[in-house]
Amino acid sequence: MSLREELDRLKVQLLLISADPPERNRRFWQEKRGVPWPLLSDEDHAVADRFELPIARKHPMALNYQDGFIQPAVFAYKGEEELFRFVNEVRFTTLWGAAGRPSPEQVLAEIRPQLEG
Repeated sequence: MSLREELDRLKVQLLLISADPPERNRRFWQEKRGVPWPLLSDEDHAVADRFELPIARKHPMALNYQDGFIQPAVFAYKGEEELFRFVNEVRFTTLWGAAGRPSPEQVLAEIRPQLEG
């Protein structure tokens, strides 16, 4: 069973969030990479601030954004209940947040018992 089929079976919906503008997200993620899930453009970091995500401001790529870029994070919710949370810190050793993220399969393995139980 594919990841998409497993998510559908468990009635899990994904929402991706990026600090990039909508047009860049559409071109890069949906057209170029074929990502089928909704993508929220959080250019002003309102959502990132709500979830207390770190913002990289010192990395050279941060200059491409109005106020830095959002660090990678993964959350899983069932209704209002948080099932899983991973937030990567801004460090050289994490390649400024790009390394060390859990794979979708790892997250699914972690939350599957809570969804099926």
